[in-house]
Amino acid sequence: MKGCMSRRRFLASTAVVTGGLYGVSLLGSGKKHRKIRQRRADNQLEKGLAVVHGEDPKAMTYKAIEELGGMGKLVCKGDVVVVKPNMTWADRGPEYATNTNPQVVAAVVEMCLAAGAAKVKVFDHTISSNPRPAYEGSGIQVAAEKAGADVVYVNPDRFYMIQIPDGARLKEWAFYEDCIYKDKCDVLINVPATKQHGTSRLSMGLKNAFGMVGLERGNLHQGIHQNIADLHRVVRVDLTVLDAFRILLRNGPYGGRLQDVSNSPKNARRVVASVDPVAVDAYGSTLYGFQPSDIGFINEAHKGGLGEIDFKKNGFEEFTI
Repeated sequence: MKGCMSRRRFLASTAVVTGGLYGVSLLGSGKKHRKIRQRRADNQLEKGLAVVHGEDPKAMTYKAIEELGGMGKLVCKGDVVVVKPNMTWADRGPEYATNTNPQVVAAVVEMCLAAGAAKVKVFDHTISSNPRPAYEGSGIQVAAEKAGADVVYVNPDRFYMIQIPDGARLKEWAFYEDCIYKDKCDVLINVPATKQHGTSRLSMGLKNAFGMVGLERGNLHQGIHQNIADLHRVVRVDLTVLDAFRILLRNGPYGGRLQDVSNSPKNARRVVASVDPVAVDAYGSTLYGFQPSDIGFINEAHKGGLGEIDFKKNGFEEFTI
């Protein structure tokens, strides 16, 4: 990949850089002088949106990434990649559409390793303090490990308070180190499910940042739309792969009733990929009959310069396999 830098050279080059943002440990004694990661500067994936329709979520995921140029345009040899799916609900298999489809996650892991990644870590900060039932019950742990990933159980001692630059509502919050520090993550890939949500109306890529943060996350529901946008001033996602193979229409985000799930080709049976997290969610909102501007966090993220609300602006292609 042109412009790709090895992890060792990358860390050496950043060690001499001064300034930037720093994290303070919630439980430690003193500052951690560690650089906050930004989006990968040499990401050569296409800037548009790829939507793939079909019946095989794994093959659809491969196709979506290939249409953006292939994972080798993002992942370099020796990289540490963090993949963040929804896997917080212990008793919800793929048919309930509350967790990310395991085959979508597996495909992302396989492509990262094939592109030369040294390690692919998969994690989610689940609702329960014991993540094992959700990791296993979602089917994601088995699928991810079979694909070659290291499945990470969140350590409560590894959340760090980070100042949020230009945060409109949130000025600081606690973030999990694996997704925000350069020495822990070269590439961050967000792999959300597509769900109705009782507070934010919808839960897709941008809302999935709640699984990357700590503290009392219920407090984020007050002013949730701006809070979602503010979190993404620290969480810098390089690629979003939206699992819309099935979508949860009602009673989200926890679901639990098959009658609330759609698997109709009219608004499901899709995998959506883009380097633009706002464009992905803007498209996702249309699966529910909304205009992107109907969803507050999409508006706030767009106004904050975090992505494009017009998901067709930088290129839009649909494929059926």
